[in-house]
Amino acid sequence: MTHSHDHRLTFLFDLAVRSGDSRAAARLTEQAAEDSLTLEWTRQALLSLLRSGGDGHELRSAAELLTELEEIRRRHQARRIADHSSRFTGLRSLLAQLRGASWVERPYIVTDRLCQDLGFRKSVYSPASSSGWSPTTIAIHPELGDSFTPLRRAIETLSLPPGAAPREEEVMRSGRAIAVDSIDVYRNTYRPLVELSRPRGYLAVPVVSAGRVTALLHADHHDVDVDETDMMTLRAAATVCALTEEHETLRSAIVTRNHRVAEEITAMRTALDELEQTQLSLAEALGTESERPDCSDGPVRALHCTSLTAREHEIFEFVAHGAPSADIARALFVSEGTVKSHIQRIYRKLAVSTRAEAAALYRKSHRQGRGRC
Repeated sequence: MTHSHDHRLTFLFDLAVRSGDSRAAARLTEQAAEDSLTLEWTRQALLSLLRSGGDGHELRSAAELLTELEEIRRRHQARRIADHSSRFTGLRSLLAQLRGASWVERPYIVTDRLCQDLGFRKSVYSPASSSGWSPTTIAIHPELGDSFTPLRRAIETLSLPPGAAPREEEVMRSGRAIAVDSIDVYRNTYRPLVELSRPRGYLAVPVVSAGRVTALLHADHHDVDVDETDMMTLRAAATVCALTEEHETLRSAIVTRNHRVAEEITAMRTALDELEQTQLSLAEALGTESERPDCSDGPVRALHCTSLTAREHEIFEFVAHGAPSADIARALFVSEGTVKSHIQRIYRKLAVSTRAEAAALYRKSHRQGRGRC
């Protein structure tokens, strides 16, 4: 309290307690109910008087007034407890709603909850980037009516140039929250926006996700000063935003990695299945000359002396009967690429280059009673 305020309060106290002026006592009680500093000063003065003794009239007046002040204190404490409980519930609700929301919905949820559940009258969400910040979303408590329509319109179209709001830019650089009182509200900030908002004071808190400022939260009570409890609440809301962003980023990274791993596993399984069905020899895998038989006696001799695998012989019969690769793949429940790989190896083993040559060789071999290779 200032010296003049302290002097007026002392005068009112003397009238109420020492002179027994009931109107002064009522006035003192009214001021104590509105101002916590007046309440505490008066309590201490009454306690000091009661401890020091005095005439019965003063002690009775002091005791009666102290009883009223204690009732005021209990009501204040009950309101604070209820307010803290309500804000805690509001923060839990904010976290629950953000977890199921899209990136587009989140700014609206944050600003609405700040005004509906967390005790503020105006709140603004401003995404931040390496190039700066700019307000995009605003919520205004219904009790303020439609008097801030120009402010809403300004937020919708606003694009802040660099250097327009040094105070907020410092918040972005440092990652530290600020509380601005009513005396300092127009300094080092974007004045056209503040003139439309007309706050008694305001808070600016950064949302810091993974070590980077991703947004700024502004909030105020319009015609009431902000206090330390408000700062704690807005910081908690910013932390909820940051945790949600980090959780979503991590979940997205995990989902992407899982898809990539699943694709790699599928490709590996396909390759192993094809390798198992192919039954390649080491010589074939290395592409050496030993994979070709001695075909000096002609193609029929090549068919007889070449060791086709069971799957290759099966595919060879399909080819000999004119079946397309796609039909062979469906019949054998393998990919068309696997069928084509088998056909290429069959061609190399039999020293043929076309389906017609393979079919002719198959028919000639069976006419001579060669059977399955």
